Order: sequence, then structure tokens, then C-alpha cells
Amino acid sequence: MERKESLSTLDLINSHSSVRHFTGQDVPVEDEKLIVNAARMASSSCNLQPYSIISVRNPDTRRKIAALSEGAAMAEMAPLLLMICVDQHKLDVVARISGVEYYKSNFLDSFIIGVSDTSLAAQNAALAAESLGYGICYIGSIRGKMEELRSMFKLPDKVFPLYGLAIGVPARKNPVKPRIPLEGTWFHEVYDEKAAENAVREYDRSMISSGVYDGRHFTLDYCRIKPGVKKSDQDSYGWIEHSARRISSTNPGDIRPDMRGILEKAGFKFE
Repeated sequence: MERKESLSTLDLINSHSSVRHFTGQDVPVEDEKLIVNAARMASSSCNLQPYSIISVRNPDTRRKIAALSEGAAMAEMAPLLLMICVDQHKLDVVARISGVEYYKSNFLDSFIIGVSDTSLAAQNAALAAESLGYGICYIGSIRGKMEELRSMFKLPDKVFPLYGLAIGVPARKNPVKPRIPLEGTWFHEVYDEKAAENAVREYDRSMISSGVYDGRHFTLDYCRIKPGVKKSDQDSYGWIEHSARRISSTNPGDIRPDMRGILEKAGFKFE
């Protein structure tokens, strides 16, 4: 397998694309340890480190995870799956040992810290894996089966899976996908609404011409369409239409309306 240590960090970041097809070649434990250690070194608010990582190599377990959600197919295909979890249970342990109340856990900000720090750790892991020549794919659809996964992995209160990270030797790699133009993401001193809209429209045109959405139209069946607006699958279909259909979806599988209840049952609070 080709190593990528010779690539600069910026070259590595700018060459990223998700990998969904793997050769089946194993990821040695030595490489796995390097990847997880890189995750541990991510920035963390107040050094609380509210995350945990569970390695899943057992093919039967990965197959069960893949079966839970259509978007989780890579869990079975990749030889290594990292379940990257928000973990405030260890802070419960800290509070118990010290004899204090984990008062901050009652508030939404504590939950946001857990999600953001876990995401930083996950991105470190992804970059480390790619630097070693592996392909990666984030699997966010697992959050739609949170209760099943919490049971499967025997997660205590205040722990839940945020992402799966599929890792393996790429059989093939998708082209690097363009992003919204810099002018629509990078502003100076204040937010520029006009520049943001212009960039969105420019990006839409480039994505239409790329053909990336050919044969991949998100269904109109669940879209909440404003009164008086008529939509058709014959309409121009690019990033705007694809994203609009996704964010207007009323499908419970897309919006996951029971998530707050599941998280509250798992010990999280949102005051």
C-alpha cells in the first residue's frame, strides 16, 4: 500500500475524498494505534476530552451495523470501523472521585462541547488514516439507530455514538469534490450576505455542470414545499435543489424527531 507521509499536510487535506470501496486488505494494529493516538491529541475544551473510540473488527458486528441503516453500508465493507462516541461518562467518574456534582452536564453548552470535541478528535483520526495511505468514510447515519447501538456496545449513561469512521485500503477513490467558493465562506470583519448568496449560486452552476447528481435525485415525496411553488424532477438539479430537498424532508428517518428523547434517556440534559 502506498504511504502518504511525503505529502504536506495541506496537500493531504486538499486531496481528501470519501472512500466507499475497499480492497479488503487489513489495517495493522500498529497503524490503528497511530490513528487513535492522533485522535487523542486533538484540541479539547478545558482538556476535558469527552470522547471515546471503540474499534470494531468483528465481521458479524460490522455486518449488523451495516444492516441497521442503508447509509451504513461501509461499516461492513471496511476492515476497520471506529465508533467515535461523545463520552461524558468519564466526567461522571471525575465528579464522583472528587465528591462534587457534575452540575455542568445539566446544560446545553456541555452537550455542545462534547459534540465539538468529539468531532475534532474524529477529524484528527481521519487525517492520520489518510496520511498512512488509507481511505476513510464518515458514517453519520448510525445516529438514526442510536438506541440499538448503545445496547450493542453496552454504552453507559452519557455516552452515545456520533460517527462511524470506516477505514481501509481504497479499491477506488472518488474525485475530489469542489466546495462552495472561498468568497462565500471567508468574510472579513463582518458577514457578507450578498457574497454568500452569490457563492451559493455559482457553486450550484458548477455542480450542475459536473454531473455529480445525475441519477442521484433526492425524492420529492417528503419535501415540505411552500404554498404556490410547483416542483418537478425535470427542474434544473444541482447543489441547491439537492440540498433544499434534503433540508425540507419530513421523513422521520431524515429528521430523527426522537433523538432528543433518546439522549435524555441516556442521561443528557439540555437546559
